[in-house]
Amino acid sequence: MKLKKAHSSRHSKRVLILQVVTYIGLGLVVLRMQVLQNWFGPSLLAQAKQTQQVTKTVLAPRGKILDAEGQPLAYDVPSFMMDIKVKGFKNRQKLASMLSKALGIPVSKILGFVSTKKYTWVQWPNSISELQKQNVVTGLQKLRTDALNAAKAAGKQVSAVPYFTQFATFTPTEKRIYPFNTFAANTVGYVDRNGTGQTGLEQEFNRTLSGKNGQIEYTRDGDGFPISSTLKVVKSAQPGMDIKTTLNATIQAYVQQAIKKLVNKYHPNHAAIIVENPKTGAILGMASRPTFNPNQYWKGSSEALSTNWAVNSVFEPGSTFKPIVLAAALATKSVNLAQTYMSGHITVQGHRIYDWNRVGWGKLTFRGAMEKSSNVGFATIALRLGWQHLMHYLKAFGYLNRTGIKLPGEATSIMFSPQNRGKLELATAGFGQGIAVTPLQQIAGIGALANGGKLMKPYIVKQIVNPSTGKAMKTFHPTVVNPQVVPTSIANTVSKVMTQDVNAKQGIDQIAAIKGYDVAGKSGTAQIVNPKTGKYYANKYAVSFVGYAPGWDPTVEVYVTVYGGHTKPGKDWGSTVSGPAAREILKESMQYYHIAPRLANGTSASGLNSNALPPVSATTHYIKTPKLAGASLTSAVNTLNQDGFHVQVGGTGNVVKRQWPQPGVSVSKGTNVYLYAPGSKPASTVTMPNLQGMPLREAGNILAVLGLQFSANGVGYVSSQSVPAGTTVKRGHRITVNFTSG
Repeated sequence: MKLKKAHSSRHSKRVLILQVVTYIGLGLVVLRMQVLQNWFGPSLLAQAKQTQQVTKTVLAPRGKILDAEGQPLAYDVPSFMMDIKVKGFKNRQKLASMLSKALGIPVSKILGFVSTKKYTWVQWPNSISELQKQNVVTGLQKLRTDALNAAKAAGKQVSAVPYFTQFATFTPTEKRIYPFNTFAANTVGYVDRNGTGQTGLEQEFNRTLSGKNGQIEYTRDGDGFPISSTLKVVKSAQPGMDIKTTLNATIQAYVQQAIKKLVNKYHPNHAAIIVENPKTGAILGMASRPTFNPNQYWKGSSEALSTNWAVNSVFEPGSTFKPIVLAAALATKSVNLAQTYMSGHITVQGHRIYDWNRVGWGKLTFRGAMEKSSNVGFATIALRLGWQHLMHYLKAFGYLNRTGIKLPGEATSIMFSPQNRGKLELATAGFGQGIAVTPLQQIAGIGALANGGKLMKPYIVKQIVNPSTGKAMKTFHPTVVNPQVVPTSIANTVSKVMTQDVNAKQGIDQIAAIKGYDVAGKSGTAQIVNPKTGKYYANKYAVSFVGYAPGWDPTVEVYVTVYGGHTKPGKDWGSTVSGPAAREILKESMQYYHIAPRLANGTSASGLNSNALPPVSATTHYIKTPKLAGASLTSAVNTLNQDGFHVQVGGTGNVVKRQWPQPGVSVSKGTNVYLYAPGSKPASTVTMPNLQGMPLREAGNILAVLGLQFSANGVGYVSSQSVPAGTTVKRGHRITVNFTSG
């Protein structure tokens, strides 16, 4: 009995001790919870909310950049940012192989990315398309299927195989697309990974294009990545405005071809081409080298990404400046074209200035000074003009101010300071050396001569357009900077002298002549200053050409400049390097605008004697297309046959509804004219025409006349068509036409 009581007493003590320890433990837990709640509760609660709930900015779809016809040069497409939970994959090699196939990227560039041991999740650096997203999801599903099959074959539990699709999340975003790659890239610009426009129009109109961002909310998991099922749109993003430019895709293609040939042949340090309508100042085409592909801008050089040489550079204009000096001298009556001087050399303040051939041509008139591009002649003209008049006309022609074009980083001219305006500096300025101007200033200044003395502001943006309504929110109109820089008679006189320089047999720039178009032009060859020594390089030149056509009604002006590179002194001049490029662009532009040449029957449109002009073939005849809409098909065909046209008809009706080319267009005899005459029952088939070599607009119009649908790839000229010429196809059939800019 005593033993039993002792045992009971010991048991009671143990229970008591256990209870005391338990109560103490519970008390400590309660105390800890109280401390956490009172002292750390608010911060922990906020941290938990921050960890679980996320508000994120959604970039608004960026507005499009369009050419003059509304064709997109830059636009956004829906895309996704992809996050991968790499720690969920035991075999990273298989993951890399799958992503390689899904994204179209070499395995070597992915393996290092997914092999990290530091992070649970990694984010792919670039956005991916909807197709790539689907490829990744399909690839993840296949990885699971393969893993399940392997587990079954090995007799393992399939429940241990993870759902790999849970290891990837996709956040909606936008991706900028430049469909034509380097096409006008320096002008258009690019958008960086943050969605910010860099260089070109993308930078200049960044706020306009950007729109208003939206917001999304979602819950993220313990690793900090979004759970897709919790995604909620708080505020929808509002798309940015579209920018419609003055760029003509066909003329831009001519520019791209020309600058490509120059770069391939001469490998210059840089080059630029600008095409403008001198009557309005509208930029029709613009290209610079070096350039880049905005779809892969990170591969471009820093120079290519930061500089549009047509806008951001200055250079000594050389002899392309001589028409400006001549116009100023004629306007002030400092000289007249019949006056003479002795060419060869002239000494100014102890310095001898030579003509480019070092010996001259004996006694010349000042008209002859332009034909021979005599430096001595224009040094003499400048000395007679004087600094006061020269500076007045430099300002009047727009050389002392930026043009104000809507592109970033526009440079401005460099002129002699007042304390450095001596006679020697005046003489060299007369032939475009010692001063520096921009390509935009030069094409605008010479454009004033083409426009009868009226200086226009160069502009490259036509409209800001609301993409939702198609309504123009703002329109940019041609702007007159100076209504009369020089009298119209003076501007016309200088234009005729420039036309003589190109078209006369003795003209130095005759390489730029185009039969029947009276091209007005002037080439320039200027030495390049070594920035280290301040002296001119012995064998580096800036060679350029500026010109416009047709001489009787200038519609297209071209400026070409090539800086440095593999030009040979004494052989490669502005006339031989830049002149042919300008000629090609002008010639193609005349054809594009259906401007017929004028025959040299006694006197050309410029007033020059035909003996001084390259002959136009007497067998080439030009005629305006008649108006045929509403006429009977029979009479329309007879009329065209009598005029020497070839006729192609679409439709089964008896009355012409549409035609191409349109009425009143000057074309050569033998040109194809397409007629569309729909019947009560539209023709079921048409004959496919040959579109080879046609510009986009012409090809599209011809197919429309024939009742065929049209899909275009690229820009420039037709290089191939999906249906061969002569093939019978069903009306309404879609024809794919490929274009190339060379």
